Amino acid sequence: MNSYSEQQKRISGFLSQEYGNLVSYVKRNWQVADEADAEDIVQDVALNLFTKVDFNTPIENLFAYVYRSLKNKIIDLTRKKREDRLDDYEDEDSGENPILRRWVDETEDPEEKEEQEHMLQLMLETIDDLRPDQQEIIVATELEGYTFEELSREWEIPLGTLLSRKHRAMAKLQKLVQEKIKI
Repeated sequence: MNSYSEQQKRISGFLSQEYGNLVSYVKRNWQVADEADAEDIVQDVALNLFTKVDFNTPIENLFAYVYRSLKNKIIDLTRKKREDRLDDYEDEDSGENPILRRWVDETEDPEEKEEQEHMLQLMLETIDDLRPDQQEIIVATELEGYTFEELSREWEIPLGTLLSRKHRAMAKLQKLVQEKIKI
């Protein structure tokens, strides 16, 4: 038996034996909607293992390789989901921006309301000018309502790092908005 077949059998055996644990890992650590979503993610990673791995090069630590692949897949899916939400601020039925409506409806003064809408719209547009990691932390905390503790667990990034990242992102956003106002 050549190394190619041995590698395929090793991966196949590992996935068969660990399938339940892999699904549990995805559900436990990434808060996916349901078991079917977790299974889809595990199956997608397994498919990628068989279609993209060079079977002539042995994987030394298969356990770590598969779990890291799962983590990377979830991170990719989470980022894509956030990017999709960032790109779509408007309510399909009314054509209004629900974020603006939520934050601006608090004032009664029409002029103040219009100024707030303008500033918020400018901020939302300016978020696109930030680096992806800066966009991600602002969108997650300000628009989607995630706590730093939730993000720290989900992204496996220390809490202090997330707080610093958010601080830098907000400072950069403020600077870019001020530059746009001056133009």
